[in-house]
Amino acid sequence: MSTAASIALIFLIVETMFAALVFLALFAAMVYGMHKLRGLLKRLFPKAQEITQQVSDITRQVSDRVAAPFLWAQSSSAGARAGVRRAWHNLTSK
Repeated sequence: MSTAASIALIFLIVETMFAALVFLALFAAMVYGMHKLRGLLKRLFPKAQEITQQVSDITRQVSDRVAAPFLWAQSSSAGARAGVRRAWHNLTSK
């Protein structure tokens, strides 16, 4: 009985080793793929950063142009309100 149990145990261990070998091969393939991807990204990321910076600059210019009339109107009205308050204060303080 112990010989049959030992043989069965050997077959179970061998099957487990093959399953582990498959997972080890998959892990090695993923590591290799990540290594290759990292090399590719080292070349592509600077270009992507440049494009992103250009988009950021254009977006900032457009938003500044859109906001300029509103800022002008707000600053003009604030100046007018300050002038009215100053004039009212000068009238009431005499």
